[in-house]
Amino acid sequence: MRRKKTRLLVVDDTEAMRKCIEYYFKEKGFTVLTAKSGEEALPIIIGQQPAIMLVDITLPEMNGIELLKLVRQFNKTIKVIFISAEIEDYKDNPQLKQLDIFAFLDKPPDFFELESLIKKALMQVEE
Repeated sequence: MRRKKTRLLVVDDTEAMRKCIEYYFKEKGFTVLTAKSGEEALPIIIGQQPAIMLVDITLPEMNGIELLKLVRQFNKTIKVIFISAEIEDYKDNPQLKQLDIFAFLDKPPDFFELESLIKKALMQVEE
């Protein structure tokens, strides 16, 4: 697994959450990009082409689901892990199945579980 070239994008409106995830995964050797909104994330996704996107569902203005719907119009391969305090309201929603969401994780995330999910997602990306 070549982590140095693997880009993770963290999209969360809470600065502390972005910083914690960024610090943790930079220490693990990943390139970590961050955005505080869906609007800020779109040009990063287009320009930087991250392999994995960690997204809070409840973002202001454009929520994480709306962001993913836009992203899927031009990027079918990015692996998406939704992280949210209201994950139970979304993870069994049949309308979300078509968006090819890799995983759902409760907020605040368990970093060991998140790292494990990212490793699994990367195995699929590298196939």
